[in-house]
Amino acid sequence: MTENAQRATSNFRVVAEYRLDEETADEVLDHLAQLAEASRKEPANLGYEYFRNVENPLHVTILETYIDEVGFEAHRTSLHFTSIGTDKILPLLTDRIVRTYSDEGDR
Repeated sequence: MTENAQRATSNFRVVAEYRLDEETADEVLDHLAQLAEASRKEPANLGYEYFRNVENPLHVTILETYIDEVGFEAHRTSLHFTSIGTDKILPLLTDRIVRTYSDEGDR
């Protein structure tokens, strides 16, 4: 299977939900913008978007798509994830939920 065919039929998706503290929300969003920009440049990344809840602006949902689980693991061990995500964002959150989903293209 070619890489393009694999990209079209097999994806690994991540849905992360962040709960922000009102006092540090803007700081987290600034860091998240930096993390998103760097993550979108990863070879296995097919998409990285985040959204602030309209009814509760302290709730942010992140939608990520990778070629496969290996690509997601590469993201989690990348310098930008550890230096921005782990070191700067995570300590400022009040809560975080991360769910992963696999789509093998067999529907």
